[in-house]
Amino acid sequence: MIKISDFDQSFKTKLYDGVKNIESNSVAEAVVMIKHRSGHYFVYSLAAAGIMFALSMAYFMLSPIEYDPYTMFVTSIVLALLVGLAFKVFPGLYRIVVPRNIREKNVEIYARALFQKAQMYKTIDHTAFLVYYSLVEHRVVFLADYGVMLNTPKEEITAIEGMLNAALDAKDPKAALLDALAKIAPIMAKYLPITGEDINELPDDLDIEL
Repeated sequence: MIKISDFDQSFKTKLYDGVKNIESNSVAEAVVMIKHRSGHYFVYSLAAAGIMFALSMAYFMLSPIEYDPYTMFVTSIVLALLVGLAFKVFPGLYRIVVPRNIREKNVEIYARALFQKAQMYKTIDHTAFLVYYSLVEHRVVFLADYGVMLNTPKEEITAIEGMLNAALDAKDPKAALLDALAKIAPIMAKYLPITGEDINELPDDLDIEL
């Protein structure tokens, strides 16, 4: 699974160049945010560890081989801790145990909260849009103000969302994301062309913590 640490400064520079390319050819105000996760799922890893503990104890209790109580308890605790640690080392495991609708809802809520907190709705022509990647949930949200949605055909919005989602499953997600931004630029230029003086209303490196 791609990690937040994989998005180094070199990639961020290329990312901001992609954002600038969109904004220099249209009145759209683009922001890309990449976060490690959108929700807290500790309860799921705790439940998985608890189940492992229960299964381990059940095995010892039902096994025809006799084990001393100390061995049973310590082994069960160690196995439960290893399960909990596995979620820390391999956060992609959350996609197995956390229901998809919960993951999707968390990503959607987080993206909208970022959009609001960053005050992206305050651009003059309401042409800001947010591309939000949440790595643990393996989800992307394309969230646009009404100026983008009204002027861009629905099929083009669907195509943009498809490109961004495909980037998540690409062999090289970082390169695929940059390629998707490059393809978004002419779409925005076509439906949101520059008509006068173009003002950059949002920082290209905008990042918000909730």
